[in-house]
This record gives sequence, structure tokens and C-alpha cells, in this order.
Amino acid sequence: PCELATNPTGDPSTLPSFVPNQPKHYISNAQHRLRPQPFVISGNMSAQYSRTIVVTGASRGLGLEWVRQLSDDGQNLVVAVVRNPENAKRSDTLLRHNVTVVKGDMSDLDSFSSLAAEISKVGGGKVDILINNAGVMIGTGAEPQTGISKSTLEEWGDQFNINVISLVFFTIALLPFLENGRYKKVVNVASMLGDVSYALARPELQFSSYAVTKAAVTMANAKFHVEFKDKGFTFLALNPGWVNTDLAGKGKGVNAPLQPEDSIRQCLNFVYRSGPQDSGKFFSLDGRPEAVLA
Repeated sequence: PCELATNPTGDPSTLPSFVPNQPKHYISNAQHRLRPQPFVISGNMSAQYSRTIVVTGASRGLGLEWVRQLSDDGQNLVVAVVRNPENAKRSDTLLRHNVTVVKGDMSDLDSFSSLAAEISKVGGGKVDILINNAGVMIGTGAEPQTGISKSTLEEWGDQFNINVISLVFFTIALLPFLENGRYKKVVNVASMLGDVSYALARPELQFSSYAVTKAAVTMANAKFHVEFKDKGFTFLALNPGWVNTDLAGKGKGVNAPLQPEDSIRQCLNFVYRSGPQDSGKFFSLDGRPEAVLA
């Protein structure tokens, strides 16, 4: 298993923070939903592990692959945040001894303080790495050849709520526990679709509303860095490439060149070796500072 690398200066990490205005139509559905109470359904507490790592959107696709590869290392306690823990029981990965499944609805901003408190109990009051993986593609956001003029207000609201607003406020909720951690790393799963140069170079790949949310993720990443650069955090916007998952790689009339295991293996290698010198920046899966498919 890989050891987490420290940077050349010996400082383990650098973070960032961003608090946007909250347009009410983005979060109204979450506000009116019954607030779920998170709970642990599997796994062990943190005393016997070196690192506590939180993964959102962990029940399938890239999130599940993050959990699988992270939990291959017996030094890691992986906290998998899922919307439906009952379904999680069907996954061998989520039943591993060093994986703890926590119920969390990433569309319910009001639940984040209690969700963060539950995670802190699992991690013994600390989180070493947060991987903000949860995301959705809806409407034109899921269509490679449909322009932005065909998008709807509903798809914008739903995607911004999950892809951007919840990412920001979930990170804020975990900041006190990340500050208690050794590595203080936050990984925001970004996308080459959110890169302006890439959008202009590949006009045949629209994914319009989704692409805009991913551009916002990259900016949020930079703003977190600006605010927390002197507190030992590392904050990364990481493009996993175009991966063959239910979210982005199947049924869209295009062929994704990467399999989840290949993407996350490269991403994880970069996360392990990254440090404060990389904080606030956009990277592709293998550490290249530009948008790439694979």
C-alpha cells in the first residue's frame, strides 16, 4: 500500500473555502424534505487505523471504486457516505472491515452538521482526507450534443445543488475535523468538461449545464485554497478523466475510454503524492495540470 506523501517542505497539506449565495430555487427541495438522521451500519472505529478518509457518493461508480482502492490499504478507515445504506449491504466493498457506511443525503443541506458529527464519531474527532465525489448529470448536462439554449431551470437547480452548493457546505461542515487530521487533504472531483479551453477545443462535447457546474467546482476549489492556504491544507480539483460509469460513460452515444479502476488508481497515486504546493489548482487524474480524457 502507498504511504501518503508529505511535500518537500515537510508541511503535510493546504485547503480552501467558498460560501456562495444560496438561490432559494436551488435548495428549496432539500429544505422541505424530512431531515435524515445519519447512522453507521458497518465498520469499526478509528483507533486501529492511521488515516480516516471520507468519500461521498460512495454507493456506485467512481465513488465505490474510491472506497474499494482506499480500503485495499489496511491502514485506512474509509467512511462511505451513501443515500441508501440498505442497498449498500449488497456491495462486498462496503462490507469490508475497514469501511464504515454512513447515511447521508447530499441534497439536504440542513443535515450536514449532524452528518459531520456522525462522521467525526467514526473518525475519533478527525478526518484526514475528504473526497467530494457525489455528483449528478441531468437534462442537457447528460447530453453531448444538446446546446445550453435547450436547458431548463430545473436541471440547473438540481445540478448546482448537488455538484456545487452541497460540495461547498459539506466541506465547511467537516473543516473542524479536517483541521484535526494529519493530512488535511480535500479532493473535489472536477471534470475536463469544466475547463474553458477544453470546451472551446471540443465543441462536439456539450454536456452544457453539467459542464458549468464543474467549472464552478474548480473555482470553489481555488477559493478554499485562498482562504485556508496558511492552515496546512491541500485542496485539489481533480479530473478523473472520461470514465465508463452510469453517470457519464454509458448510454450517451459516446464511448468513455477509461474504466473506473484505471482512473481511480491514477487519481489515488496523485492524491497520495500531492501537497500544499498543489493546493487550489486543477489537475487531471495522473497529475497533469490540464484537462484530458484519459
